[in-house]
Amino acid sequence: MRNFSGVLLVILFAACSRPDRNEIIKIELVRSGAWSNFGAVVSVDSSLNYKYYARNLKQGYFIGTVSKRFWDTLNTKLEQIQFKTLPSDNINSSADAEYFELIIYWEHGKRTITKFESLNNNPVDKTFIWLNDSYKNIWLQRVKNPIKFESAQPNLPPSPSDSMSFLPPKIKR
Repeated sequence: MRNFSGVLLVILFAACSRPDRNEIIKIELVRSGAWSNFGAVVSVDSSLNYKYYARNLKQGYFIGTVSKRFWDTLNTKLEQIQFKTLPSDNINSSADAEYFELIIYWEHGKRTITKFESLNNNPVDKTFIWLNDSYKNIWLQRVKNPIKFESAQPNLPPSPSDSMSFLPPKIKR
C-alpha cells in the first residue's frame, strides 16, 4: 500500500508540474470585405491580448483581454484541425466574396492558411467562424490610434462601395 501511495504521489506531481503544452504564440485572422460585410481582423497572443478591427457596425480599433480558457480552447481547436498541415484554398478574385487568412505563429515557425468563401459545417470552417465571431463574447475597449496588424493584409481593402461613384440623376426638362 505504501508503494501505491508513493507511485500515486509521483504521478500527481508529474501531472501538475507539466509545462504548458500550447506551442502557438500568436494568431491573426483577417476576413476580407464583401458587398454586404466590410471585413475584420482578429489578433490574439499568448499574453492573452486581443485586438480587433472592423468596418461594420462595430467600426474601429478595439483591444481586450481573453481568458486562459479561451486561449487554451483556441490552441486545442487549431491542433484538432492539424494547422501545420492543413491545406489552403486558392484565393479567387471575386468582387463579392469573403475570404479568410489565418496566420499562426509558434516558436519556430509561422503558417498562413487561406479559406475562400465556401464555409461549411466541418471542423476547419467551424474554427474559422468561431474565431471570427469571438469579438462578440469579449469585453472590448475602443482605442483611438490604429493598431498595426502583422498579416499580409495589414489594412483591410476598401469596401466595394467606397470605390463606386454614381452619376447624379438626370433632371428631365
